[in-house]
Amino acid sequence: MSFLSQAKTKRFLAVHGWSGTVLGLLLYVCIFTGSIVVFDTEIDAWSQGLVTEERVLGPRIDHHFRTAARDVDRSYYDEVQIARTAEGDLRYTFHTHDTDPETGQLTEPTVIMTLDPDTGEVLERWEGLSSDRPREPGSALADFWVDLHVQLYLPNPFGLILVGVLGMMMMAAAISGIIIHSHVFRDAFVAGRSATRLVGARDLHVLAGTWGLPFAFILAFTGAFFGFATSVGIPVMATAAFGGDQEALIETVIGTPEEVDLSQAPMASLDYVIMEATERSGGTIGSIEIRNYDSAGAQIIVRAAAAEGNLSGTLLAFDGVTRSFDGERPFLGQVPSLGSSVIELMVPLHFGNFAGLASKTVWLGMGLAMAYVTATGMLLWTKRREDVPLWQGFRRWIVVTIWGLPVAMLTSAVTYFLSLPAGDPHWWTPVGFLLGAGFAIFIGSRRPDGPETLRLTNAALCLSLPLLRHLTGGTSWSEALIGGGADILVIDLILLVMGLALLRKSRQVRHERLMTQEPAE
Repeated sequence: MSFLSQAKTKRFLAVHGWSGTVLGLLLYVCIFTGSIVVFDTEIDAWSQGLVTEERVLGPRIDHHFRTAARDVDRSYYDEVQIARTAEGDLRYTFHTHDTDPETGQLTEPTVIMTLDPDTGEVLERWEGLSSDRPREPGSALADFWVDLHVQLYLPNPFGLILVGVLGMMMMAAAISGIIIHSHVFRDAFVAGRSATRLVGARDLHVLAGTWGLPFAFILAFTGAFFGFATSVGIPVMATAAFGGDQEALIETVIGTPEEVDLSQAPMASLDYVIMEATERSGGTIGSIEIRNYDSAGAQIIVRAAAAEGNLSGTLLAFDGVTRSFDGERPFLGQVPSLGSSVIELMVPLHFGNFAGLASKTVWLGMGLAMAYVTATGMLLWTKRREDVPLWQGFRRWIVVTIWGLPVAMLTSAVTYFLSLPAGDPHWWTPVGFLLGAGFAIFIGSRRPDGPETLRLTNAALCLSLPLLRHLTGGTSWSEALIGGGADILVIDLILLVMGLALLRKSRQVRHERLMTQEPAE
């Protein structure tokens, strides 16, 4: 029995229903896509056919780096980033800060060099403004899916603001739902429940929401923070406390850079810095940033991955000339603080990447469960209002979104692979999504068997993608196994299993419909 009075229950039911229904379709899109892009690194490797997972920095890079730096003008030495590309090559990014004389806007003249990690041969060199940097064609699919989740493919800052609003709505729906269905805590832990207790969609909706409540709250809170922090938080704080001067706000939070000695001085060996950073952090080295390279005031910042048992990585600072350890650096600001620790903790909690594939798999499962809760919640809300034509029309759009979103995402993957040989994947991938979405809307709104047709479309797309990937020059399974590209094989197998499962479900639904002679929903 609920501890709320009937009037309060109705009030919370209204809050719960409207918070989950208003913009509920966008909330479903955000949750579903977020569940998928937890594996963005693996999707990127699968779509590009990469058979190497080597993205960490090891010793023996100092000689290659010094040789490459000699071919770059010293004006670009203000900041240097060293990292591995998705293909395993070394990439050096030299850039400085300047001001456009015509517009007065800050610019970043940049030189990017990609080298073979074994021979040091320069594979590619690019020079220009960072804003004009060409995008990597192979990353188009993963980039689009991530952008679809992060800001619903809307321009800044509107996408981030909307995602922040959806996060707040998700928290409201989760909290009000648990208050309404308070009895479910008792039912969720009682062993030996009768089989009749779990007979309806409502019970499954409530139980899934209850078990996933901590996860839903974490996702909603961190998602709302990431959505509002840069798009709303910084401008509002700057206006309230600094008269609109955002640079003054950032300097207050991060700190004013100290004056450094820019006189030329020999740099310490990066190989020794990497070895010491690895020993101190206990994790692998992901990237290196060198500030004021080749000067007496140079500083080396090493980003190390999380060591075993830790949720987040560390930033280690070294003197660029003497190689002495200057201490750990916080994620935000110049000195450790509670705020920096909390913000740093939000990243692994939101993306679920703190324990490799294990945590990512859990985040995927829980994310899909929350997508299920969102979808069934909207369906239950409209089911209770069958006598209102407006809600029944909305119910059809809910069903179209549930089945149409994966159709659109899979179609974007199809156009990505088709455009790789002779087109611009960054242009065609979102076009494919729109084509798939248009097809889903047309089928779902025009045909009485729309959901069944969309389910079969999803099955066909899942089954065809592994073959299409291979036919457009993708890595074969044998090459992936030999080269260590397990991501390619795993994602292909997941697509095949999903396709067969959807075909089996469609066959089961058709059989049940023939047995009962019921019309299609």
